[in-house]
Amino acid sequence: MIARASVTLLTALLLAAPALAQQVRVKDIASVGGMAEAGFSGFGMVVGLAGTGDSRPAAPGGAFPSGRNSAMVMVTARLAPGLRAGSRVDVTVAATGDARSLAGGTLVPTALEGGDRRIYAVAEGPVSAAGSWAGGASASVTRGSPSSGTIPGGATIERDLPQTLGAEGEVRFLLRRPDFTTARRLAEAINSALGRKLARPLDNAAVAVAVPPDYPDGAVGLVATAENALLTPDRGGRAVVIDSRTGAVVAGLDIPLAPLAISHGDLTVRVRETPQVSQPAPFSSGGKTVVVPRSSIEIDEADHSVTIPPGGTVGDLLTALSKAGMSALDRIAVLQAVRAAGGFDAELVTR
Repeated sequence: MIARASVTLLTALLLAAPALAQQVRVKDIASVGGMAEAGFSGFGMVVGLAGTGDSRPAAPGGAFPSGRNSAMVMVTARLAPGLRAGSRVDVTVAATGDARSLAGGTLVPTALEGGDRRIYAVAEGPVSAAGSWAGGASASVTRGSPSSGTIPGGATIERDLPQTLGAEGEVRFLLRRPDFTTARRLAEAINSALGRKLARPLDNAAVAVAVPPDYPDGAVGLVATAENALLTPDRGGRAVVIDSRTGAVVAGLDIPLAPLAISHGDLTVRVRETPQVSQPAPFSSGGKTVVVPRSSIEIDEADHSVTIPPGGTVGDLLTALSKAGMSALDRIAVLQAVRAAGGFDAELVTR
């Protein structure tokens, strides 16, 4: 068993490094109102596990023996409005009990409901676990999050999702990073692309665009034209994507950092169980030798100091943290702290 604790995480930031202004498309920094993905979920069961599922006591008479070969799970999916029956989307599966790993299991058909309690999709298929687990009677090793996983294209849409685009005679573009200056530039860029003054900023996060009755293809055609308009946002539209389950980080290597210094203390505690005799000599019980596991604890502490010179990027930071020996989860913690303190100008997306 390995327990990892982040002891100290202190970030000092001086002056922010200026980012180069560049043009982006409307679709890169804004989404269309009413077209965001919605969550759907359902409870199901994963079967075919090799002894890593939920533990259940045997029923009287042995009708349901305990084999840990299945697990109760929560199944979730994100569906975008406009999807039609027959479309397929990815699903996420997570154990709700004490299952150790979902690797090698298969999800039985599971209905996915929306907030209106109606069934919109059915999920099933083999699970790709987000980690691995291995162990014996006295020790185990876990990597990642084996009690959760995904099924690519695992859900089939059974009911058309509601379509509300342009239902009230207008569409709205919602900035992912609200900013008054960017909102005004967004409206100006859309008006220029459409050739008419149809867009107006509502606040620092939304721009409303009227849909003329005579516009070709209606709201769909208007959005298709407007979302490709170019503008220069007042703040960068770049993003750093973090997968907290697997520790993966995806970031543009050109995202500038402010000059900073990070002090990080990493404490690792390893608890290893080794089957060994707990007395000077084995003792017997009913003619059998009893071996009692004994736990040994090892504690390692390492301090790391990472310095990023002026002009450094997020890529430089990730490389330095990796060379310093920090784990994936520690690197994620550093990125979150640096972003919260204004160390780089990009959206931090956690999945």
